[in-house]
Amino acid sequence: MKHYAFLVLPEFSNLCLASSVEPLNAANGFTREPAYRVSLVSIDGNAVNSYSGFRAPICASLDQLIGNDAPDLLFVLASYNYQAHCTDEVIRALRRLKPVVKECGGLDAGSYVLAKAGLLSGYNATIHWAEAEVFAECFADIRVSHDRYVIDRNRITSGGSTSALDLMLHLIRRDCGESVAIAVSELLIFDTERPGSTRQREHLPSRMEEKSPRISRAITIMQKHIEKPLSVELIAQLIGISQRQLERDFKELMKTTVAKHYLTLRVEAARRLIRETRLSVTEVALRSGFSSLASLIRVYKQSYACTPSEDRKKCARPVS
Repeated sequence: MKHYAFLVLPEFSNLCLASSVEPLNAANGFTREPAYRVSLVSIDGNAVNSYSGFRAPICASLDQLIGNDAPDLLFVLASYNYQAHCTDEVIRALRRLKPVVKECGGLDAGSYVLAKAGLLSGYNATIHWAEAEVFAECFADIRVSHDRYVIDRNRITSGGSTSALDLMLHLIRRDCGESVAIAVSELLIFDTERPGSTRQREHLPSRMEEKSPRISRAITIMQKHIEKPLSVELIAQLIGISQRQLERDFKELMKTTVAKHYLTLRVEAARRLIRETRLSVTEVALRSGFSSLASLIRVYKQSYACTPSEDRKKCARPVS
């Protein structure tokens, strides 16, 4: 029997945890003997609240787990406000497990926590797409991928909730065989399993591609040029149509202008940086393509009815 443990940090994603644990428990119904034992642990052994306010049923502290019943594989699950929850205590605890646990991994933003503990140095790894740029800048000794999940020797990293389900099916296939993996997939009515090498956001533009290939290509270009925005004219040229035609396409399908949609993508990028990193508001403005701090604040207030600083304080809620 494989023992898989999950170190759950505050404000974790319920969906990511469920996508990781449920397939393993389901696999036990298709094997002669239970294939998996799952443990949920926290740093201090106390209950942990998810971002949605649900409490994870914690069975032990990380040190108790390692001392009494070391798992075959330990995952770190971190999601919202992950940098604030990546405390010195967490880092010290993770460093102590390096010689004890055979494999370890990061789910969602858990890769950042592993990296801070020095457990991903020299490895290929991935993280949730919204954090990939910051992750790459913080850890030059890690080869950062945008794949759905990455397995490099004894390190396993995944980008988020549905990619965690892809990953678990892969691990079930590795541990129990193809027939069990298929049975679990059918039980969960999960018929869109994607290999780890699939890029995290690859399927998102494809949905728009079916409706409008031109708009899909335009949005992809915008997403790749957040920090240094391109002109609408240049975007149209790169697609191979006139600016007027591109504007007509956006007005018809998106009910907005090209510039307004581009601005929405940039302020959404700014909000992710405000909420999930400790970058200064000025640095956030630069990284999301705003010419000045005042410009970011104005657009931010229009979009979210608060300033970036107010939003950051609001999200830094007490951990219970």
